[in-house]
Formats: sequence, C-alpha cells, structure tokens
Amino acid sequence: MPQPRIHLVAPAAPCGPFLRSLKLDSAQDLIGWVQQIVGLRFAVTGVPELLDTAENDRTGGRPDDVERAKDLEAALADSSVAAIISLRGGAWFTRILPHIDFRVLERRTSRVTVFGFSELTPLINIVAAYGTGVGIYFMGPAFLTYGLRGYAATQLERNTPNSATPQEWMEDRLHDECAVYFRQVLALIEGRHGDVTITARCIAGSRDVPAAASFVGGNLSVVSPMVGSSYARVIDPKDRWLLLEDFNDKPERFDRFFSHLTLAGYWERCAGVLLGDFHNRDGDLMDAVAAMLRFHIPRQVRVPVLATSEVGHTWPMKPLPFNVPATITRLDDNRYSLRWSPAAYRTI
Repeated sequence: MPQPRIHLVAPAAPCGPFLRSLKLDSAQDLIGWVQQIVGLRFAVTGVPELLDTAENDRTGGRPDDVERAKDLEAALADSSVAAIISLRGGAWFTRILPHIDFRVLERRTSRVTVFGFSELTPLINIVAAYGTGVGIYFMGPAFLTYGLRGYAATQLERNTPNSATPQEWMEDRLHDECAVYFRQVLALIEGRHGDVTITARCIAGSRDVPAAASFVGGNLSVVSPMVGSSYARVIDPKDRWLLLEDFNDKPERFDRFFSHLTLAGYWERCAGVLLGDFHNRDGDLMDAVAAMLRFHIPRQVRVPVLATSEVGHTWPMKPLPFNVPATITRLDDNRYSLRWSPAAYRTI
C-alpha cells in the first residue's frame, strides 16, 4: 500500500509572499519544511512551480489555469492522498472550476480531506458534496501573516515603549504558528483532535435553534458567483444553514452580494444563517451586516441568525466541516455552542 500523502496546493493566489515571510528560498524548501513538521507517516508533496509563480493582476492574475486545475484534479483522484491543503486564498481560483473534473472523487477508494477558505469556497463546498470528500472551511497557513498582524493590532496592549509592532509580533510567531497549524491538520485527519466547538450568539430571527445543523456557504463574495451556476446544487441551502463571512470590502458591496441571495430565494429555503467575521480596515462590521440583513430576510421568515468571531478572516479560526451535522447546545438566552466530533474530520 503506498504511503499516504498530504498534498500542498496553491490553486488561487501563489505563495511567494508567504515564502518570504517564512524566510524560505523556494517552494521546494517549504515542502521539505512541512515534511519535517509532519514526520514520516505521511509524504508531503506539491508542485513547486505552481506554489510559487508570477502573479500580475494587470495581465489576468496567473497564466497557469490549466496546470493548476490538473494538479488539483490529480490529487483528488489519487486514493493515496489523505489531505489536500490550500496554502492560501486570494484570487484566480473560481474561474478554473470548468477545468476540473470533480467526478474523479466518485472513483476514490478512500476519503480525502480538503482544507481551504476564502477564494477556495467553491472547492470546499464541491468536495463536501461527495461521499469520499471531506470539505473543511479553514484558513490556509499563509493567512497567518495577515491574521497574526490583525490580532496584534486589535487585541494586544502595546502601551510600553519597547512593545513590538504588529509586524514584529507576527514575525516572531509565524514559524511556530505554522507548525501548530500543520499539527492540527494531522490531528484532525487522524481523528486525534477531539471535539471542535464554535460559540455563537443569536442576533436576529428565531431563538428556537434546532439541536443539529449542517452548513454550506463560506466567503460571501465567492458564494455569489456559484448561485445559478452548474455548481449551485452544492450550496443549495434547503434544510441547511448558510455560513457567510467576508472582509476588506465596503458594506455597500456586501449588500449587493446579499441581494443576489435574496433574489435567488435563499433566505426562504435555508434553515438558518451563521455569520462569521466581517471586517475591513475601519474595523468590525458585524453591526452593519446585521442591520443590512433586516432589509433582505423577509419578516415572515423567522430563521435564526447566529454570529461568531471564530470563523472567517480572523485568527484564531476554528475548522468548520461542510455537510456534516453539528450538535447545537443552548448556553444561555442568546448564546449557543456548535460541536463536531472527531469523525467529522477524519480521513485516516
């Protein structure tokens, strides 16, 4: 039996900035470094030229659409691949969906767990729709450069003359936190992680929250192009909850994306809404988003709307599996816990 693999991909934006932050000379060095963290049970693989390549948003972003699609499709098809980790989000992925034959998942003899978020929203939803696929909405490790800086800037006290800047704080912790990330992925796919719990509060709608809920959705601006597409079925909210999060945009643009869901009748079909982190450079936008939704969700639709700061473009972030029921427990008048057992994540 071949050695199980963990395959690193960058099917959205490339990882050059991440490599420089880690002070690694090449993508091959990154693969070797992750191998040291993972140990000998899994072989860590990736295509170096697809992990670190040129990116220019004035010339279409990336020139390697077909190659990226082939790399991802081959990993999805290979039953020796236990996990696929999208190193970062960014851009340029959604347009390559027509180049990927996801039906290869039907021929697998083992399950594969795929980790990604943001621009990888379609990938995670599509993989989670197959019996051999486990789709986990979870940050890529390259996000740590942004997430750690943001945490330092908003959560830490820096009132002493010699306190570190957010950039310095991130640089001091980046290697260690990346290692924590990959060890967490290992624990999840091996079933050693224990339960994952997300805490949320009810901000609108009914407080009669059911005892279980399955989720689809993800990044709001990337969910939107899936509506009405050939992939619409994988994010159809009928009898499921919609997870929605986004960042670094204006509330008026969020309103346009919400309008797409409104016009498509998503609020009437969903069982509930879980709002993850919404922010931009001006700060937290949850109040603005909650106010906005009052104009979109019809008054007669009394679905619960919960909000959490533990999912989205935030650090720390909890890994949320799609299409796997969470156990929901009411903690007090408007707070709830969503819990998934290790079986929701396990591949090996």
